Amino acid sequence: MGEGIDVGAERVSSLGKEVVRFALSGAAPSRLYVEVGAGKGRLAAVMSLLGFRCYLYDHDPSLAPHYRRLKGCFGMEGVEFHLKDVRDLRYRDVPEGIGIVVAERVLHHLKFGEAVKVLKLLKNRTLPGGRFFLSFSGLNSPIGEVYPYAHLPVERRYGRLRGDVAERFRITGEVCLYAVGDVRRLMEEVGGMREITVRETAFGNVLAIYERTSQR
Repeated sequence: MGEGIDVGAERVSSLGKEVVRFALSGAAPSRLYVEVGAGKGRLAAVMSLLGFRCYLYDHDPSLAPHYRRLKGCFGMEGVEFHLKDVRDLRYRDVPEGIGIVVAERVLHHLKFGEAVKVLKLLKNRTLPGGRFFLSFSGLNSPIGEVYPYAHLPVERRYGRLRGDVAERFRITGEVCLYAVGDVRRLMEEVGGMREITVRETAFGNVLAIYERTSQR
């Protein structure tokens, strides 16, 4: 699986602020937080300080000592880092009763079908009323301006960026870029989710918030 810039290591994103807002509202059905493609993001630290038990998944082995240091410095015993490629997640890897799921800047590194599979698994571990906070590199962003696979339907849209674009945005590997309608198509395939918001940012990326509606 490819990688991109770890923006979350530098700041809490606008989507991350929505996560914190939801957490502070008291509406989450549990204080169990799961983040895939966590990187060195600050959001998990914030959620831990808010009293959430945090399960983090990433394929980068350098993150294990990072989170050990974080736990040591701040006493965040509720943070658990798991070295795992998100595509290899299984039910035994993920706790039941999740209240919040975050996937920022990671799902576009997967094929459409792989993203459906991962989100279905996480949905089935999430309580009704739990929310998913998702972001995707956009088909209508500068990253997508010369994307060779833009003409393909999202189910078949997957490949490498042009060399200069990949270097500029530090994106390795193959990607599936999304428009707003593609994200809605993805979540229809996942099923059992209610749209809270799906919007395109000024940059052209797509942010989405969905809520688990039932035990189906």
